Amino acid sequence: MASVGYAALFIALLTAFYGTLASVLGARSYRAAWIERAENALFAVAGLVAIATAMLLYLLLSRDFQVQYVYAHTSSYQPTLYVLSALWAGQEGSLLLWLLFLSAITVGVLIQKRHWPANLWPYALATLAAIQAFFASMLVTVQNPFVTYPTRPLEGAGLLPALENPGMVVHPPVLFLGYAMYSVPFAFTIAYLVTGRVDKNGLRLVRKWGLEAWLCLGSGILLGAWWAYVELGWGGYWAWDPVESASLLPWLIGTAYLHSLMAQEKKGIFKRWNAALAITAFLLCIFGTLVTRGGIVISDLHGFSRSVQPVAYYLLGFIALVMAVSVVLFVLQRRKLEDEQPLERLLSRESSLLLSNLLLVGLAAAILLGILFPSIVQVLTGTQMHLGSTFYNRVFAPLALSIVFLMGVCPLLGWGKSSPRKLRSLRNAALGAVVLGLALFLLGVRRPLALFVLMLVGLAGVSIVSGFVRQVIVRSRLRGENLWRTAISLLRSDRHRYGGQLVHLSILLIAIGVTGSSLYKREQTVTLARVDSATVHSYTFRYEDLSVLSATDKQRYVATLGVYLGAVRIGTLRPEKDWYANVQDYVTEVAIRTTLEEDLYVALDWIDKSGLTTFRFNVYPLVVWLWIGGGLLLVGTLVAIWPAASWREKKP
Repeated sequence: MASVGYAALFIALLTAFYGTLASVLGARSYRAAWIERAENALFAVAGLVAIATAMLLYLLLSRDFQVQYVYAHTSSYQPTLYVLSALWAGQEGSLLLWLLFLSAITVGVLIQKRHWPANLWPYALATLAAIQAFFASMLVTVQNPFVTYPTRPLEGAGLLPALENPGMVVHPPVLFLGYAMYSVPFAFTIAYLVTGRVDKNGLRLVRKWGLEAWLCLGSGILLGAWWAYVELGWGGYWAWDPVESASLLPWLIGTAYLHSLMAQEKKGIFKRWNAALAITAFLLCIFGTLVTRGGIVISDLHGFSRSVQPVAYYLLGFIALVMAVSVVLFVLQRRKLEDEQPLERLLSRESSLLLSNLLLVGLAAAILLGILFPSIVQVLTGTQMHLGSTFYNRVFAPLALSIVFLMGVCPLLGWGKSSPRKLRSLRNAALGAVVLGLALFLLGVRRPLALFVLMLVGLAGVSIVSGFVRQVIVRSRLRGENLWRTAISLLRSDRHRYGGQLVHLSILLIAIGVTGSSLYKREQTVTLARVDSATVHSYTFRYEDLSVLSATDKQRYVATLGVYLGAVRIGTLRPEKDWYANVQDYVTEVAIRTTLEEDLYVALDWIDKSGLTTFRFNVYPLVVWLWIGGGLLLVGTLVAIWPAASWREKKP
């Protein structure tokens, strides 16, 4: 089976190269036959990559430990669910998953052929084929997942214990799907730079792909944060680790791209800017893979390669090649990329979008500097250093808050120019923010930063909601309908707009969760004997029992804690610390009690031979709103993506 999988990858590599050449020949010679051959080649690549993936999955499920990848990531006692997740646990498997998603997405593009502008089609096809050829070349050479040992080991090493979590079954594939989807806007942009022409239908199509990529990548980032929160036991969901920070970069640039693409579609402006953003988002997806798997940056949290890997040279070379080709195309097509009209009015939606873009790009640039700076210093001076969360928070907070403010202002501005009168409606939002601030102050929120952030969130939220309510009231009066029916009709008539507003509201909820859980978290470490109690904040924890349970691969130490609010028992928490034989170390499994107000988070830190047990008690206010905001982000994006009824009715 290993030889079949490798052969499928090798043939896929040759077929992808053929598809690239056929697409270019078809474009240059204006011969449809060559383009059709390229399309068939890419269908074949998808099939071949699917065969290779199926072969690796079969080897994993059958526990064929003679295959090095299977030995490194599975064991005979590993649950089947986590054998499946072993497919993307290592470098070779994750790159194969990248290629599988990329080939499947290309098939989706091929199915949508009739919607693509004819002048862009062959060049977009050639770009997608070239990307697939690149990934296939890495898998065939330096990252072959089908390498075997001379003899079959009796047992495999198994997954790292921290990866045996449902979050890791979902988080990496969703993240990689987002990475792969950004190949489509990139391919569109390269084709656009080659031809110098694009129509509004093409912009709408690529914007939809960009929105889907943005959704998948954002969902993957949130799932990773949730996994870190419930699994790693350090009490947080975001540590500004280089790997997690690298995944945030293309999402930020993709956010800027989606917003400024509206201006190009409406007014024919920001052409160069949008092309640069699409290319940058794709390159940052490749950079994220380089950081994760290349070993150029040390990640304490994720613990991947700590030395430069051979795949790093492939990825760096590919990034350099894409940058060089892009620069050449920008120079050649500089006149065709000129805006159709100048940006004249400061008080306009275009100007606010540009300012938002600059803030997002500045934020991404600062994070990129933070990721690379320690490695640059080490190369130049030989000194190891680390930039802590303080650096990122000082950069992130002011830029992010400025973006939140613009979320409240931008919907009030019109295209072209806006009268200052339109901003008068901001007074109601500002008044609502002041009332909210006073209420929070009376309720005990006294930290200036927390009050400022929550008032700013309130301003943006009231601005978004009140704008929708006003439109519902006006439309209801004009049509003589009830308000509920008018609201539903309005949502259906412009899903793209109101889906975007739901997404903005979700970002505000996430901001509330981050503010409360970071500024008002409480932590206390306590050592208890049996039946002892500890009071943390307003809660009392009573240490009731400690169980020792044996399993094939681990020994579990499970503590039982009663949770009391005053004299009333409100729940039971069972944190545990497990000894894993395959890593010869302990792994913490936390216990969490969640409410809309706050999370009680308990970790079992240590068990002393004398019978004393050390617990770490954390209280995280409002953290659940981070996850609720993530759910609303998913809903809002799906609303924005969902095709209008008229479009569905026209489909054959």
